[in-house]
Amino acid sequence: MAGRLGRVGPYVLLERLGRGGMGEVYLAASRRGERVALKLLRDPVDDPAARLRLEREVRALRRVNSLHVAKVLDAHLSGDRPYLVMEYIEGETLLEAVRRGGPLPEPELIRLAQRLAAALAVIHAAGIVHRDVKPANVLLAERGPVLIDFGIAQVVDATRVTETGTFLGTPGYSAPELFANQPAGQPADVHAWAATVAFAATGRPTFGEGSAEAQMYAILNGKADLAGVPPALLPLIRAALHRDPARRPTAAVLADRLARLARAVGDPQRRIGPAAVRPARPHRPVRVPVRPTVPAARERQPEGAGQAAEERALRAEGGAVALARPRDPADRRARAGESPAEAVAQEATAAEPVEPTKRLRRPGGHAALAVLALLAVPGVVVSVIYPLATFAITAASSAVVRALWVGHWLVRRRSSPRTRLVLRALTFPLLLAGSLVTVVCWPGLPAAIAGFATLWAVTGTGQLPPEWWTQVMPVTIAGFAFGAVSALIIGREVERAGASLPALRRTDLRTLALLGGFVALCSLAVQAVSLVV
Repeated sequence: MAGRLGRVGPYVLLERLGRGGMGEVYLAASRRGERVALKLLRDPVDDPAARLRLEREVRALRRVNSLHVAKVLDAHLSGDRPYLVMEYIEGETLLEAVRRGGPLPEPELIRLAQRLAAALAVIHAAGIVHRDVKPANVLLAERGPVLIDFGIAQVVDATRVTETGTFLGTPGYSAPELFANQPAGQPADVHAWAATVAFAATGRPTFGEGSAEAQMYAILNGKADLAGVPPALLPLIRAALHRDPARRPTAAVLADRLARLARAVGDPQRRIGPAAVRPARPHRPVRVPVRPTVPAARERQPEGAGQAAEERALRAEGGAVALARPRDPADRRARAGESPAEAVAQEATAAEPVEPTKRLRRPGGHAALAVLALLAVPGVVVSVIYPLATFAITAASSAVVRALWVGHWLVRRRSSPRTRLVLRALTFPLLLAGSLVTVVCWPGLPAAIAGFATLWAVTGTGQLPPEWWTQVMPVTIAGFAFGAVSALIIGREVERAGASLPALRRTDLRTLALLGGFVALCSLAVQAVSLVV
């Protein structure tokens, strides 16, 4: 099949997954054998301004990191056949699932709505607009719902709308401002989110199944079919379907309200109904939204937001910070006879945003660098005295990294975190021993070739001296080459493993794989200083 479909760049096309107005999507394989989803855009990008905007958006998408957003892996936009490469995720779409099994049960529906809103909050915090949220672009994967198929090509095609008289996108899941030839901003994604969730709740298109013109008329006049949507979700859906973009809640606000609603529905002690038995909580922390609703004029972040946008994306995925308040408003309403789920939902459009008092940060990168520096100190001391120790440090760090990700993979199907931790601890010694054996061949063999080639080149004599291991500076340089090649191979190995293990701390493992090369580099610096002094 690969020979029949051909190649696109370095990717072998295996199977066509679908076709749309903006292009075709194929299952493809990279040079390393990884399965990816390749979207071949319909037309080349001829407009320089459109290409620049598209390239910026692709770069921003590659920085987005969320379980519920399909990761963009590669892009080539300047050739005759522009294409995007995204991670391949197995699973049926929300459209297929609802058509096959009918509307989703309320608890599952609320979890779906919350995770989709959290995914939109992440991409909005990075300054990105999805532009094509609909049931066919929501994959129900093992890790939960995943947003796929960003309407990036609409950035290019948007200039052709007035010329051709056609509408880009899916009319039944488009916001009313798009029909007035206004740009698709973050509020348009929120409107599409509401139509998608309503479809999952009812099994019917939110704005009817008629012609595109009939659906446009229903959207412009606010005639949404919400019969069958659970009462707890109705205030959120109606607010998100508001015809004025500035009056729709943000995705972060929706994610926060739905997280509280999911807890109210899922907790057996918080049953829906006035007779529920409720535990006393005089000082329960309440999660409040980080960002207020923003007008359409501020729907996109300015270019160059950089690290600040990524920090906001991390906050938006949680959607809220915990602040202490005397009493949960949902508890007050429940005492008056209203269910906690309805109480949480009714506050969605009425609560005023509260300025957060602290930021939530994910642990990871800085801690990994601190551990690397701490481990490097004794390694540098030993390497200065015994230069060959650099090779041993590189081999040991590579073996530890391999043992860690293999242990994570072995327990991936265990549901209990405690069970996973115990199993990983028990199997780690055996995995470490096996990893020490395997690193001798890979990456040990290619790294050793690179190291000794570097040593031969540095000595400059055309042959290795009889006691080459006593040559401090050449051996240290060779150790750096050995560590760099090993880190490159192990880093790619971790990336491939992380594609199927979303919870794997890839950044920390890649940092640990750099230990040998980092030690050799520091040893070189020490040797250089000693020569100068």
